[in-house]
Amino acid sequence: MRTQKRENIMEIKRMGNCDSAISSVVSAVLLLGIVVSLITVVNVQYVPEWKTTAEQVHMDDVFYDMAEMKNEVDILSAYSLTEPSTTLAVSVPVKMGGGSIPIFASGKSSGRLAINDEDFDMSIVAMTPGLYYNSDPLLLDLGTITYVSNNNYFVDQVFTYENGALIVSQNDNSLMRLEPQMSMKRTENGTNITMYVNALDINGPTRSISSSSVEELNFRTNGSDSLYWEGLLFSDMTMTLRTSHPSSWVTFFETMTDDSGIDAADYSISYNDSVVVFFLEGDAGEDIKLNVTKSIFDVNLNLLT
Repeated sequence: MRTQKRENIMEIKRMGNCDSAISSVVSAVLLLGIVVSLITVVNVQYVPEWKTTAEQVHMDDVFYDMAEMKNEVDILSAYSLTEPSTTLAVSVPVKMGGGSIPIFASGKSSGRLAINDEDFDMSIVAMTPGLYYNSDPLLLDLGTITYVSNNNYFVDQVFTYENGALIVSQNDNSLMRLEPQMSMKRTENGTNITMYVNALDINGPTRSISSSSVEELNFRTNGSDSLYWEGLLFSDMTMTLRTSHPSSWVTFFETMTDDSGIDAADYSISYNDSVVVFFLEGDAGEDIKLNVTKSIFDVNLNLLT
């Protein structure tokens, strides 16, 4: 009898141990399920939002890099106009990819950096009785620098540097974020209009590189040129641009003339998908002075291309 009772007690203990083991397994499975569910929720709900924000920040970084490039080129341009025989060089880094999220999503977006991948031409015709001036071919084939993003989450953007202007494009819209070296003002107590144009010539073969790291643009001054029109007076002027971003240049011309106090009756702007024509005509007794120069740069990618 006692033996039977002892065996029953031992059986009960064994059953208790089994229940404890089962409970441990169930707890582990539940904990694993919670962890998997948490990781799934984070990857599905939060990681895309974090990646979108990170890639947007990277687009801001690219803009700052391109803006720094414009600033450096503007400084070199001013120097080359005063000292054309002196050669100066500068290198500008561009962050090609971004959007990495440590631990959760370390993959980065990428970008494509290109020299002279797009066309940009400018032509200036100025007239007055007995005088006809045409800038061709001095301002043709001025070249461009473009950065095209390859984002995984944030909307792709294109940064284009042409004739000293920095243009940002997104979907079918474009905006000139930084203006070219072009200005207009009334002079001689408002009796004349003076227009200054310094064209930026990006000299070099078509080159491009796709990357997710950091690449360099290298600029070297290669002299300057002038149309030698300073001091001449014209009755009207027509500037024609061939560009992939006509709406941005139209907005620029409208803003420039408005800021200069030029009456709407004194100018006109026409454009299509690839050409912008800006026409300026002075009032009776009002002449136009033009100061047109060109700064030339040899440009390479990473000093090796």
